Amino acid sequence: MESVRLTEAVGYTVGELLLISAEAFDARVAGTTLRRVLIDWPWREIDPDSANSWDGTVAFPRDPDSYDWCNTPWRLEPDPSDLEAGDSCFIGIPPTKVIVIGIEKFEPPADFGFLPRPEYVLEVVPVDMLDDEEAGFVLYLNGEEPIELERVSVDG
Repeated sequence: MESVRLTEAVGYTVGELLLISAEAFDARVAGTTLRRVLIDWPWREIDPDSANSWDGTVAFPRDPDSYDWCNTPWRLEPDPSDLEAGDSCFIGIPPTKVIVIGIEKFEPPADFGFLPRPEYVLEVVPVDMLDDEEAGFVLYLNGEEPIELERVSVDG
């Protein structure tokens, strides 16, 4: 798998300001550790032909004050520190302004162990964390996650 760095693709441009959001959806807690809550990810399938294994979960910090929340737009309700295996929760993305800092195209689509295999990735960072070199996350443009992406003007 090779990736190509681009400055624009599929209608997006590096430096562009976006507003991202996702309605809160029901999800199930698959398990917990001292530091993480594992959520059964409802928008991806395990790739049976993958060279990589993925167990169908995505991990989030249990501590609501954890720095790791800078690396995901998703938020959980109730508070992740209160969740236990088998619990139901809501997962969504509150409206968040982000800047596109990179665009990557995978040729062939990336094998991360899940389907659909990512083809294009937007690398973004929340506007209020632009000075933090460690903050940011990626959005898989051909993924099934119900993320709304809206272009906004710099003064909007």
